[in-house]
Amino acid sequence: MAIPAYIQKTLRLKPEVEKIFDDLEAWHDHCRFNLLPFNPTDLYKSKEYRDWQYRKNGGKFRERKPYLGKNPRYNNDRISN
Repeated sequence: MAIPAYIQKTLRLKPEVEKIFDDLEAWHDHCRFNLLPFNPTDLYKSKEYRDWQYRKNGGKFRERKPYLGKNPRYNNDRISN
């Protein structure tokens, strides 16, 4: 018996939730291999996770673009890519 299309659509994970599970799995593997304590509730809060992300990205933090207001006028001088 085939599953109806509307049920298949609702059972898919949203991209945001999928990213959280992928991050959690990668962090769990890192903790397992390096014998670090693993606590899933401290995923984005722990200092070890932030250090690991920093090293994983090649020593670069992700830069945020500055908030330019509700109706921004894009100026290449103010935003660095």
